Amino acid sequence: MTYLQNADGQGQLLIGERVSPISYHVEVEERGDGYAAKVEMQAPRDWLIRQGFEKQATLVLASGDRAQITYGRELDVTDSISVVLRTDALEYRDRQELCDAFPELIGRES
Repeated sequence: MTYLQNADGQGQLLIGERVSPISYHVEVEERGDGYAAKVEMQAPRDWLIRQGFEKQATLVLASGDRAQITYGRELDVTDSISVVLRTDALEYRDRQELCDAFPELIGRES
């Protein structure tokens, strides 16, 4: 895999029925003939717990696409005060499909 670029975006975190605005970071790598994007975000532990977050939630990207974002295990008060949530690698066939999912990448070349 070859590193290509990264960018920050604004989306929404959907936990149960609650939607909250959130910032996220996307890292893109070239993978074979396509691209793989990994998204991560940082959030306060106590806020996540109050929202009802346990282990996973839905991240609504700036494009409106959705991705499952997870914490490695069930979140509780013994975890760090700020936690990092991550998606699995999201696969895209070509650059256009990638930019459709992540418009924040448009015009950003590595």
